[in-house]
Amino acid sequence: MADSKTTSKMEVRTKVSSLLHSPGAMELLLCKERMRCDRYCLHFSLIVVELTQTGTASKASQINLLAKILHKRLRLTDEIGFLLKGGLGVMLPMTELHGAKVVQNSILVAATRNGLSLDTQIFSYSGFEKPYLADENSDNTSDSEFEFDEEHRSSVQDTSVESEPFSTRGSLAPLTMKRIVRADNVSQSRISAVSKQVSVDTAHSVHICPRYPGWKRCMDLLGASIGLMLALPVILLAAIAIKLTSKGPVFFRQMRSGQFGSAFPMYKLRTMVVDAEQLKENLEVLNERDGPAFKLENDPRVTRIGGLLRKTGLDELPQLWNVLIGQMALVGPRPLPCDEAAKCEWWQRRRLDTKPGLTCTWQISKSSKISFSEWMRLDLNYADNRTIIGDFVLILKTAKAVFLGRVGH
Repeated sequence: MADSKTTSKMEVRTKVSSLLHSPGAMELLLCKERMRCDRYCLHFSLIVVELTQTGTASKASQINLLAKILHKRLRLTDEIGFLLKGGLGVMLPMTELHGAKVVQNSILVAATRNGLSLDTQIFSYSGFEKPYLADENSDNTSDSEFEFDEEHRSSVQDTSVESEPFSTRGSLAPLTMKRIVRADNVSQSRISAVSKQVSVDTAHSVHICPRYPGWKRCMDLLGASIGLMLALPVILLAAIAIKLTSKGPVFFRQMRSGQFGSAFPMYKLRTMVVDAEQLKENLEVLNERDGPAFKLENDPRVTRIGGLLRKTGLDELPQLWNVLIGQMALVGPRPLPCDEAAKCEWWQRRRLDTKPGLTCTWQISKSSKISFSEWMRLDLNYADNRTIIGDFVLILKTAKAVFLGRVGH
């Protein structure tokens, strides 16, 4: 009899463990869901669940108990798995903030009844052009806005959340790249015995976007340091030439869209007349590139010395400073001006997950007729497959493109 009970417990544990995605697999599912939401203007939420104390029971048995609780309260379309950064991730497709809170409360109530102490955090992502963002002064609990969450609501109809105290930490950060949303501690304080003020993550998803590789930052620091020392005489000579041939400053400063959409000032040697930005409006009809990017081969705003600097790519040398201070990388998608980046389609903005760079695949391509969408796909392909060898190859190809006069097309 005892053997049959032991076998039954083992079967349950094996069954539960087989339903949990392993670290790495869960991140891949989140990445796929995010891409699906970007393309079809959908949304999803992620609840990160962590055990805050082990008690007398082993951690393994508590995880199995937690997994069984989660499976009883989730839909067939929801996904559960271990996260690389720790804890269990509960992905809720087609679920906005309010629906995620309902699920969170249900999990916490059930966990308390079973003697588990949890720490939870909610992330909400939207692929809409105007993503759903929580108002910190509002509960956002209008039933009319969340009709698709009835499955989750029904799972807690027999549970009085307010009568079940538990210790939890609630936090909300959107996975979008636009704003940071503060934790909604107003609604959490009604149902929590201990309400803690917590800081939120940055506006990108720490569970989806890969961390900037250490080898890449080392390459940036080494390359930018050596590059600046070698480039200083060239920059000095170019500065003298700019001053002698046109009026205005030596350097051109423009706000560009960087990693996760944060704006930063990018520096170049000035190659155009001082009022080039104002004159651009009159030249929009002559734009030779599709999409939001602007390009004109024989741009009348370019100065005489500016044309030479652009052809050789020397006007980009000051950006080594941007690389040195960590705003850019040696290799990465070229940063677009903020107004052009805002006009990109939603799926194209995933290129902002990685740090922008001095050069990338599109910059060294042989054809100047590549469409804007294909340019974005080249950037996305680089972001998904970057390697240290690949970066070295791109740097060498860039040097070759500069020598052949193929930069800046």
